[in-house]
This record gives sequence, C-alpha cells and structure tokens, in this order.
Amino acid sequence: MPKLLLVDDSTFARNQIKRLLGDGYEYIEAADGLNGLEAYFLHQPDLVLLDITMPDMNGLDVLAQLRQLDAGAQVVICSADVQDHSRTRAAELGALAFVSKPVTAEALRAVVESIFSRTGD
Repeated sequence: MPKLLLVDDSTFARNQIKRLLGDGYEYIEAADGLNGLEAYFLHQPDLVLLDITMPDMNGLDVLAQLRQLDAGAQVVICSADVQDHSRTRAAELGALAFVSKPVTAEALRAVVESIFSRTGD
C-alpha cells in the first residue's frame, strides 16, 4: 500500500485529503514543516502532499530541504497560495504538481494516480 505524507498545519485539510483519496493509502501526518521533514525520513513515504502556508517553516522551505537531502523525493503542493511566484518556485524546486485548495477529489486523484502510474506504485 503506498504511503502518503500529508504536511499541513490544518487538521481539517489533512482529513479532507484522506477522505477524498480514500482507503487505498497509508497516511502519515505532520502539522508543520519541521515535523514533516522528520516524518519523511522516519517513514520514507512514496509521496508527500505539502501545504505552502504554515507557521515557522513554509512548504517551499520544506520542499527545498527535502530535495537537498533526497533528490528523489516526490512532492505535490496542495495550497490555497495561487501566486505565480509560488507556483514557479515550487516547480523550480522539483514539485511534481500543484493542486489548488479547496482540493477536489477529481483533481487530487488525477495527480496522485498519474504519479503512481509513472512510478509503478
């Protein structure tokens, strides 16, 4: 079963993602960037779903650190931050996709399934 790491300071957002994607995944959760980095290395998830706007360490900083420490980290940004700069920076840092909040089941499933179909998970 593929492991997904959900890094978002909103419990509601993490629960919504789990509800939209369903039971086919093992979910690991982190409520901030630092705990997200720790969870990544403890659990080695197949995919990270990462918010940008979080206290202390934003998602772009988390993404930059993940990519430095593991160039193969697979990360999708799920954020209400729709600024072009944020999208561009996320792509430059290696995010595989950017899903805008509020997340829809169709958009989220399409991105996740596309990534797993490429990797064979």
